[in-house]
Parts: sequence; structure tokens; C-alpha cells
Amino acid sequence: MTDDDRDLFEEAMAGVEPVTGPKPVLRKPAAPSPRERHGPPPPRFRVERDGSRVTGLAADRRPRTLGRLKGGHYPVEHRIDLHGLTEAEAREVVEDELLAAWGRGRRCALVIHGRGRHSAAGPVLKEALPDWLVADPLGRRVVAFATAPDRLGGLGATLVLLTVRR
Repeated sequence: MTDDDRDLFEEAMAGVEPVTGPKPVLRKPAAPSPRERHGPPPPRFRVERDGSRVTGLAADRRPRTLGRLKGGHYPVEHRIDLHGLTEAEAREVVEDELLAAWGRGRRCALVIHGRGRHSAAGPVLKEALPDWLVADPLGRRVVAFATAPDRLGGLGATLVLLTVRR
């Protein structure tokens, strides 16, 4: 250290007093949470929109399940008709009815939402339904969903496959 450096240091430290008392406790920074280490969790559903058709499959399920649902191979055990309901009313009905169906051990439900032809806003219920199905409380009970085949309502209905109740 040169004399100039020492003079600068002493000038900078003028009036500074040593800290007295107990030694400060140095804490290690908290370990990062799993989310911070690995990023956000993977999405619970893979939802795909293809024009007027929509499909959704829980990430832990095989694509074959979705193929069977799209083909109408699961017997429809519960029907929900949303015609004439507002979006808020429809969401409440869908949640209540699907949870009740799941509670009774039903696996496949047909949600009839229409195509939105009589709505100035277009197919509001049809567009909102996938979001309702992947969100709680339904997201933990839904395995897959798909636009219904023509014989079950086509673009105006959605098939929903529920988990097996244990």
C-alpha cells in the first residue's frame, strides 16, 4: 500500500468508531424453494384448440384415453344442459353437477353448451368451459374433455371424463 493509499484510507475512515458488543450472527440465505430451483410446475392439462374443436388431457394420462373419449367410446352417464344460462350461472351448474356426478361414481358426462348462435357475444359458454374444467375444484376430478362427436351434439357439446372415485 502506498503512502497516498494510506492517506486516502485514513481520511475516509476519519470519525468511524469500531463496533462494540456481541459479534453479529451471520445467517445463511434460505434454501430456494422447489419452485425457484426447478421453475413453475408443469401444467396439469394439455389443452388444444383446433378451430371450433377443443380437447384437454391431464398431463399424467395416456393419449389413448383422449382418443377413446373423442370417439365416444365411454358411455354418457350424466347430461348437463346449459341453454339459457348466463356464464356465471352455467359455471355454477357445471361445477355442482360434475362434482355430484363424480360423487355418485359417474365417469363420463355430456355438457351441452350450444354453439352460441343465439348469443350476440358468440359461443361464450363453449369458450369458457375448458377453463372451468381445468381449474379447481373440477381440475382434480377431470381426466379429459373433448368436443363431442356429431351423434352426441358435435360442436354444441363437450364430453367430460371424470376420475374414478376411491
